[in-house]
Amino acid sequence: MAKHGYNRTFLILGAFLTGGAVPIQLVTLSFGYAQYLKQTAMGPKMILVAHQFAEWYIPLVYLPSLVILTGILYLSRTRYPDVFRRIIVGLGVGALATVALDLFRAMGVINGWLPGDTPAMFGKMATGSRSFTVFYPVGYFVHYLNGANFGLFFTFVWGRQRSFQHSVAWAIFWLLLIEIGMMTGPPMAPMVGPFGIRFAWPQFFLLTLVAHIAFGTVLGILVHFWLKEEDRGGLLKFIQGQRA
Repeated sequence: MAKHGYNRTFLILGAFLTGGAVPIQLVTLSFGYAQYLKQTAMGPKMILVAHQFAEWYIPLVYLPSLVILTGILYLSRTRYPDVFRRIIVGLGVGALATVALDLFRAMGVINGWLPGDTPAMFGKMATGSRSFTVFYPVGYFVHYLNGANFGLFFTFVWGRQRSFQHSVAWAIFWLLLIEIGMMTGPPMAPMVGPFGIRFAWPQFFLLTLVAHIAFGTVLGILVHFWLKEEDRGGLLKFIQGQRA
């Protein structure tokens, strides 16, 4: 029994790290490297410098993490169905919630309220290529995988709440934390100032705020209805195998 518990805990923490923290940090670490360490905060050069970090982080950290997460999915499918369920639901609802976010993101790109097209920026950072057919599909993959990773992070840390309203409220709270991080950290803050005060103020901030609220709303709704009653409780109770 003890070994069973340790194996389950190891898989939970492994999935939490490889499906949440490590992939999400690709963007912030790459652009943080360019903006804070190399002092390149604007323009195409910034993306190329960010690629210097990404070109080793992706093969040595990012892709191995996804392989490990896939292995954890395989191992947990029959042995620990609650672990498997939180991973699958988290990744799925995170990706679907990104669709809601993209409705507002596209509006920002069309109206010039964003400093760039997110998939294009992510794709150039990841590939170092200037070919649209290369960087744009990769950028969309990174963009949607990022959203999926945020969904996994939410299902692990918060799980299913006791009511539909609580699930939505906690999801929006989680996305507001992300909004604050985006407004004050790389890559946005060094480019456009905190909360976009040096760019399209206040449209930039309001657009991203509404987009993240939309993401959180969809995330909370789907998590509440797709997770089961036994999935109630946060990360500690999840690890302990206890119900809320």
